[in-house]
Amino acid sequence: MLEWELKKFKKMFPNLKHEVEGTKIPTILDHFEKCKSDEDALELIDFFEKNGEISVEMANYLRKNLSKYRGLFGTRTQGEYERRGII
Repeated sequence: MLEWELKKFKKMFPNLKHEVEGTKIPTILDHFEKCKSDEDALELIDFFEKNGEISVEMANYLRKNLSKYRGLFGTRTQGEYERRGII
């Protein structure tokens, strides 16, 4: 059996580490919940795209279909981390 050092495992597989530990990784949709306007959401999309957290295709899709996600805006305030079952 192969044994892993925890630090190396976390560095190599950060998302898997969260799944194993049962912690939630926020997605861009989670962040939309804190947006107050389309401008906030577009800034967020640009940020996620620039940092490689979403693909160019996903970023373009979100920009074109932003109206579908407006219902998420303002549903969570700073410091609230639990999803309320909106989606």
